[in-house]
Amino acid sequence: MSTIKLFPKNKGAFTTIEMIIVLIVSSIFMSLSIFLYQGLHISDKELEKSFWVSFNYRWKQAIENSEYNNEPTYVYINNHQVVFSNKGHHVNLSMPDSLFAQERFLVIIKEDGYIAPKTYRWFSKKTNTVYLMKVQLGGGTYKLNEEYYE
Repeated sequence: MSTIKLFPKNKGAFTTIEMIIVLIVSSIFMSLSIFLYQGLHISDKELEKSFWVSFNYRWKQAIENSEYNNEPTYVYINNHQVVFSNKGHHVNLSMPDSLFAQERFLVIIKEDGYIAPKTYRWFSKKTNTVYLMKVQLGGGTYKLNEEYYE
């Protein structure tokens, strides 16, 4: 008796099922990497936004401390941190890695809460943004304007 082989097995290549599995797995990895890459750009913007919210809170707190303690508060940058210093007490606020300020950033909040009007420039490397911090008269308020550059 002889046997007839209808489908000879050739192990030299992928089968259709194996090829489909490889394509599915590789497409999952590619879609995840694209999704995670887009998330990096969003998180930089969100980090800067949360920094400015924290900065605004610390700024108002520094004005109140100056008026309450009747001592000036110094706001400056040291080792990529914004330092609010009043009467020997220092509060540090970490800056996002993408953000840096102009050289010689120093703001003096006087005993009565007065701050000399001036415009300070902050730059973002990741989002291509220039933040113009315009300190105005009247209670040490400031305005923050965003300008985009290429």
